Amino acid sequence: MLKFTLIPEGYFPPDVKAEDLLSKVVVLEKTDSVKKLELPCYKAVLLYAGDDAAARRLADMLEAAAALDCYNKVVVRVDGETVDIVLAAGEKLLLCNSFPAADPVSAQYYLFAVLRQFQINPEVTTVHFFGEAGDTIKADLFRHFASVEML
Repeated sequence: MLKFTLIPEGYFPPDVKAEDLLSKVVVLEKTDSVKKLELPCYKAVLLYAGDDAAARRLADMLEAAAALDCYNKVVVRVDGETVDIVLAAGEKLLLCNSFPAADPVSAQYYLFAVLRQFQINPEVTTVHFFGEAGDTIKADLFRHFASVEML
């Protein structure tokens, strides 16, 4: 699982090591190499340790969310082991997180928990899937959301 955090540009001091910042929110192994990606769409920096491709997908999800025309922006990616969720309201990023989800029911649980936490009404919200999504989860979500779309 990718270890990451987002830091607003203004809070990323140039004299502090990325490893020190990331280690405040996740447990880093001695072998972890910390890298960063600039995210101008949210004026933030993605600090991560782990797979570069996974970090790039997460950055692409954030960019996709920023490009959506709707107010409540929900972008989800399910890969069989985790569910990545990006939630934004207008131009404000509310959440970007990954949760363990070995099955569609777990992925849906985390999605609904996030929406409830931020008081987002699924009945008037469109869920945008990033990448492939199984037919089971799409069919289930169509019952609860205004629309389910693929990016």
